Amino acid sequence: MFFAYLCALSLVVSETADMSRGFPYPPDTRPVGCRKYKRKDFANHTVSIIIPWLAEKWEHMEGTMKAILHFTPDELVDEYIWISDGNADPKEKELKALSSKVKVFAFPERQGLMLAKMKGVEMATAPVIVFLEAHVIPNKHWLQHILHRVVVNPKALAMPTLDQIPQENWHLYHPMPPGHWRYEWNFNLVYTNPGNVIRNDKPDPYDSPGTSGGIFAMRKDWFQQLGLFDAGMREWGGDHMELTMKVWRCGGRIEIVPCSRVGHLFRDPSHRPYDVDVNTVVYNYKRLAELWAQDHLDYFYKMKPEAVSMKLTDMEPVKANYNKLKEELGCKDLKWYLENVDHEMDWERDVLCHPHAPAGHEMKCKGRLIPGRWTVTQTIPKDEYLQRKQAADERNGLIPRHSGEL
Repeated sequence: MFFAYLCALSLVVSETADMSRGFPYPPDTRPVGCRKYKRKDFANHTVSIIIPWLAEKWEHMEGTMKAILHFTPDELVDEYIWISDGNADPKEKELKALSSKVKVFAFPERQGLMLAKMKGVEMATAPVIVFLEAHVIPNKHWLQHILHRVVVNPKALAMPTLDQIPQENWHLYHPMPPGHWRYEWNFNLVYTNPGNVIRNDKPDPYDSPGTSGGIFAMRKDWFQQLGLFDAGMREWGGDHMELTMKVWRCGGRIEIVPCSRVGHLFRDPSHRPYDVDVNTVVYNYKRLAELWAQDHLDYFYKMKPEAVSMKLTDMEPVKANYNKLKEELGCKDLKWYLENVDHEMDWERDVLCHPHAPAGHEMKCKGRLIPGRWTVTQTIPKDEYLQRKQAADERNGLIPRHSGEL
C-alpha cells in the first residue's frame, strides 16, 4: 500500500530458517556506525511495551513476543501489556507463559484501536511507553536507540525504521529503503523520499513529517499532556494523523532512528484479519480535519467529498481539549506545519487531483497517479524541496541539511 519504493528490492531470507528460537531471525539491517549504549545512558528510564491486537495469528503473536524478549534488555522493560480488543480468546495463558512481565487486559467487545491504546497507556507504570504491533520482529538493539532519543528530548516521538516482512511470508524480510512518513490531502499515510535526498545509510536520526502511528516510543506524561486519543474516533484509522498533528504542532518532534530496526508485516486490506469500514475511516479523518485543518479544510474536502455530508457527534470534549492545548502549549496552525515540517504536502496543494472525479471535472487526474499515491500525478522537484527545507531550517535557527546529510 505504501511501498512503491520496495518493488525493486530483493527479499532477504532470515538467517535462521529452522525457527529454533521460535521466531524468524532477522538480518542485521542497521547502518554502519551505530553506537552501543550502556545502562547509564538512559538515566533510569524504563519502558512499558504496549501491544493492542485483534484477530491476529498466534504464530505472529508468539514470534513477536519471542523476538522482543531475545533482542530487548530485560532491565529496560517494566512490563509487556497486551490489550485484546474483543477477541474471543485473549491468549492470556499463552502470553503469560512467555514472560512473567506480561500483563493482559481483555475488552469483552471490540472497542477500536484508539481506545485499546488508551487503555494500555492507563495501565503503564514506566515513564516511557513503547507501542508495538502483534506482527513485528524487532531487531538488534532496537529499543536502546529509540529510548535514548526520548531521554535526550522528552517531547520526541521516536520511531524505528520499519523494515518490511512481506504479507505472503512471515519468514522473509525486506530492508526498508530511505524515506519518511507523511500524509496526502485525503489524510492517507504515505512513505516518500522527495528527490531521493533522504539517506538512511548513516546512523543519525532524522525528522519525519509524520508517524505510521503503531510503532514508536514517547514519554507517557507527554502522551497524556497531548490528550491522546480522541475517544470519539471509531474502530480504526486516524490515530497516526492525530499523533502527528499534536506532536509537531504543540512543541514536539517526530524522528526516525535508522539504528533502530523493526520488521513489520505490512498487509493490504485483503490480508488484514479484521474488517475496516472505509466510511468509518473517513469519519475519523473528518473529526481531525475539522479541528487540525481548519485553515485548509477545502483541500481535504476536495479529496474526500464524501466527508462533507457526514455528521459528527461528541465533538465538544475534543474541541475543549484542542483549545486547552492551544492555550497551554501554543500549538501552531496547519500553515506553520506546511511551511516548516511537510514541504511536500505544502507543494502538493497546487497539483491535487482526484482519480475518481467524473470526466471533465476540474479535479480529474490528467495522467497516471504516482505509484503508491492517491492524489497526485507528480511530486515535488528535488531542488524545490531542498530550497523549502533550507528556508525552514534557517527560520528555525537550524543548520541547513543538504542531500548528503539527511
